[in-house]
Amino acid sequence: MGYRPKRRIFRLDFEGTDYEGLEVSMRGLTVGEELELNDLRRREGAVVRWFEILTGLLVEWNVEDEQGQPVPTTFDGVRTQDSALVTAILDALQTAASGVSDPLPQASPAGEPSEVASIPMAPLSESRAS
Repeated sequence: MGYRPKRRIFRLDFEGTDYEGLEVSMRGLTVGEELELNDLRRREGAVVRWFEILTGLLVEWNVEDEQGQPVPTTFDGVRTQDSALVTAILDALQTAASGVSDPLPQASPAGEPSEVASIPMAPLSESRAS
């Protein structure tokens, strides 16, 4: 009797981006798919395979065409979309799968100054030869 790992499904978050309102569910990348995608990003002419992998990961999305009809999660459906949107989806998947959280806010709460910074410093006196 062996262990069968469950495939993770990620619900990607686009809040605060140019794609706010976009809802996408994708299955996680296998190690092989991740390695292949990283290799494909460096090779010219490998764009079709890159989009094929992405299409295979799509579970569902709420993308509609200009007439308000749902765009299928097929290779032909993905081909009708802006490449920046598709790249943003894959980037969001890789971020979600890696477990990397969003960066911390730039502002930090006000706090007390460090004691080390408040210790008075004076130059050492010259030592005398004995």
